[in-house]
Amino acid sequence: MHSAPRQPAAGGAPAPTLPRFLLHLDAWLQRHTHAAAWCLYVCALALRALHWFTFRETLVAQVFMMDESYYHDEALNLVRGLPNPTDSYFMTPLYPLFLSLVFRLAGDSASTAYAVQLLMGGLAAPLVFLLARRAMPAAWAAAAGLAMASFAPVVFYEALLLVEWLVLLTLLAASFVAVRAPRSRLHALAAGALLGIAVLGRGSNLALLLVFFPWFAWRRGGASFAQAGRCLLGCAAVLAPLWIYNARHAEQPLLLTANAGFNLYIGNGPEATGLFFVPESFDMAHDPMALRYVQRQTGQRATASVAAQFWVERTQRWVREHPLRALDLLGWKWVLFWNRFYFPQVECFETATRGLPLSRLPFWHSYAVLPLGFLGALWALIEAWRAWRRGAAAGQEAEAVLGFIGACALLYVASIVLFFVTDRYRIPVTPWLIVLATHVCRRICEALWQRKRAQAAALLLATAALFVLTSPARLNLDRARVGRDIHVHSALRYAQAERFGPAIAEYREALRTAPANPDLRDGLARMLSRAGQDSLALVLYRDLLREHPDFARGWYNLGNVLRRSRRVAEAAAAYERSVALEPEREAAWNNLGECRRALGDTAAAAQAYRRALAIVPGHEQALNNLAALRGAQGDAPAAEAGFRAAIAANPRYLPAWTNLAILLTNQGRRPEAVPAWRFILALDPADTLAPRALRQLETGAEPH
Repeated sequence: MHSAPRQPAAGGAPAPTLPRFLLHLDAWLQRHTHAAAWCLYVCALALRALHWFTFRETLVAQVFMMDESYYHDEALNLVRGLPNPTDSYFMTPLYPLFLSLVFRLAGDSASTAYAVQLLMGGLAAPLVFLLARRAMPAAWAAAAGLAMASFAPVVFYEALLLVEWLVLLTLLAASFVAVRAPRSRLHALAAGALLGIAVLGRGSNLALLLVFFPWFAWRRGGASFAQAGRCLLGCAAVLAPLWIYNARHAEQPLLLTANAGFNLYIGNGPEATGLFFVPESFDMAHDPMALRYVQRQTGQRATASVAAQFWVERTQRWVREHPLRALDLLGWKWVLFWNRFYFPQVECFETATRGLPLSRLPFWHSYAVLPLGFLGALWALIEAWRAWRRGAAAGQEAEAVLGFIGACALLYVASIVLFFVTDRYRIPVTPWLIVLATHVCRRICEALWQRKRAQAAALLLATAALFVLTSPARLNLDRARVGRDIHVHSALRYAQAERFGPAIAEYREALRTAPANPDLRDGLARMLSRAGQDSLALVLYRDLLREHPDFARGWYNLGNVLRRSRRVAEAAAAYERSVALEPEREAAWNNLGECRRALGDTAAAAQAYRRALAIVPGHEQALNNLAALRGAQGDAPAAEAGFRAAIAANPRYLPAWTNLAILLTNQGRRPEAVPAWRFILALDPADTLAPRALRQLETGAEPH
């Protein structure tokens, strides 16, 4: 392993004016670089073990929501050999592939997955140390490694079923390989491949090629495009399978994954605030890929790539019509990213770690590293530029490395603010920012120790100015709404764990800040109904709808409560009121059809299903229900066609597969029925009907 240059300007031996204890520590670390790296890894593992033993029993660790739920389900589907449900990958495939490998090797326990992730995540601490050694004294590099080992938000995300920690690790490894031996052909290929893996985790990381390419191209004192080409080749080799898949399957041109289009709209559309939000009329729980929403807007069937193109075109149209507003929003998101305020999406570090070891020493969790890292990035670029202008010199290598890290950090942030800001998106850039913040602290301390008062004053003034500019107090955010969202997300997580008492309490806490909010009152009523308190839920709905008679979603959810209570005629009336107020609510039409069918009015039921399909042509529930209605009326060919259409709309829709398998079995079509039942078992290994049907088909018994 290479050691950092030993000249003072290169960041090797400290200046003689530094404290004696740092001189001895730095000398020891230079002689025992490998041992220091191992010590940092052991320290990181000890801290992560402390977190794992307590965190694995918490609700956040046991219940998955939104992206965590998606990744978990996709990993299980990969283990079961299920195909991709649409024409292109909706989210980047890196993490589901990784998690499916963990499930295959160690079982599908989330606690085991957390342990594996924390074991791997601990590698970031020695990597930060080794990276920083290329640009600063070993003692300061060790301080950066310790900071990385104990930074609580990073440890928190390492123990979630999310991709951020893996993107962090691959970006950090790519930058270390790039600076360790930039003239090595193998290192150029490896750095490009690692960057490609990071792109498979988050597509916006592809922008970092704008830093990696010139880093390799100009490391020989002149142009070396062959070396830069090797970096590009390594990246392209990793991304090639995804590009080939998109070329073969995507209906619309797609570079990487489909969710980039939706995220682009969230961050830049007419309702954009710079943070994550859910657009009006968008049901993220039942339409996570936004396919129904797009179909509702276009009146045509939509796949993931078609939906991505829809969102991109809508965003481009809005930006063209409002260029000044788009520029202002971009600047605002840049300020948000460097701010020290926590920006939770669903996973809230502050509430999820309350009372756990992660919330106290030896962990630290201040986002003060953000403004310090920003200052360090700017300073590093200036120093690198000056060193480049001077030409080859003893100190050029250290300044070049810091300039490379600073450019990577700033370009990463620029790629993120094209979308929106959330705590998760800050995690992958943390190692670079820690190195850059350590560089600032080092320069301030050296200026003070060497009594360079003017330099120290200038640095302290710049630091203070950045802290003021990035103060949470200057954001003027609706913190009450952020707090309400946290309570609502906690309630939904409790409900998913069927702990309805705490879920109801969380909704009541949210309502304290906005007692008249109809969405919160609707959510509380739904939670009461799920807890079996339908009578109380009905009282709340009647009060709510008496005050807000035009609240279409309230009428729809009232219909759901009445339907669960077997008050079918009243439920049908509530659904009719909902569709009268909001005719584009396809789920209300579908449920109205179910009520009409239960009441014996099959003609009205079929008409309601068709209305749902006119709004969303790929509505799998309506397709399945209409097909089941046709089957009950004796029209088997129409029923089969309908079930197959529902499966085409959603290849993992279990009710349609079950209905189709029953139909094929009853018709004696064994060669088609057996694969259908086996696919049902792959979709749901706990299914009890499929094993019985397969035994009947294998023994030749009459179907029941």
